[in-house]
Amino acid sequence: MKIEQLSHLCGVLESGSFTIAAQKFFINEADMKESIISLEIEFGIKLIECDDESKVVPSFECLQIISHIKEIVRNCREIEEEIKSLHKKSSVNTMYDVSMF
Repeated sequence: MKIEQLSHLCGVLESGSFTIAAQKFFINEADMKESIISLEIEFGIKLIECDDESKVVPSFECLQIISHIKEIVRNCREIEEEIKSLHKKSSVNTMYDVSMF
């Protein structure tokens, strides 16, 4: 399981569409579907279904775990932002330290 796959799942469920989610992640629809299928195989459960209007909806099993998945994705994004912030701070400190000499 990769964070990217979990993000893809959230994107598909939020948009209700493989096409829209794929555009959001700058990948093609086939790769988006493959990402979700790989997760389904790894988890051993169906994660999404299509309703009568071809809209993607979460399966019953997915509904049981989606809040955890969203939390993981949200936490990973927060970590990424914190790391970016640390890089900016360390760049400033590095420039400051160098200028002292």
